Amino acid sequence: MREIAVRGFTNEKFNTTFGKGLFRRAVFNGSVELRDPSLKYLVDYYQYPEWEALAKVNKQMDIINKLDGSGMPENEDLLFSWLVHYDPLTKIKTKVDGYSVYSPSTQELYITINDPDNQTNEEWSLDVHNCKNLGHHKPVFIATNVDLN
Repeated sequence: MREIAVRGFTNEKFNTTFGKGLFRRAVFNGSVELRDPSLKYLVDYYQYPEWEALAKVNKQMDIINKLDGSGMPENEDLLFSWLVHYDPLTKIKTKVDGYSVYSPSTQELYITINDPDNQTNEEWSLDVHNCKNLGHHKPVFIATNVDLN
């Protein structure tokens, strides 16, 4: 199985405005790092209504329709994110097919990535570990299938 590490950070700008009547609603921001080959994705975890409103393309609408009736949209504990591929050299961000679901109460994270441009079509169910050393620019949680030490 491909190595993955998901790091979640508290969104310092949560509930602040960025325009008239527009609020930043992501509870957590984060990164997803894969190895062999090395790839990076960005995530922003929202409650379901805010996440659903961000669905813009047909594949995202298909995911929304698939999750309807699963009980997940009604579970206020779950947080959802779309995925964005991030190229650290060019700083270009590209939306990709896939999403992530994070449950803070059960400490579980699910992620699926379908990114043919980067030869990635995989999914993971990971255990989440809360970080002990909190602070500015330090993650609140980490989910991984490898030993980070």
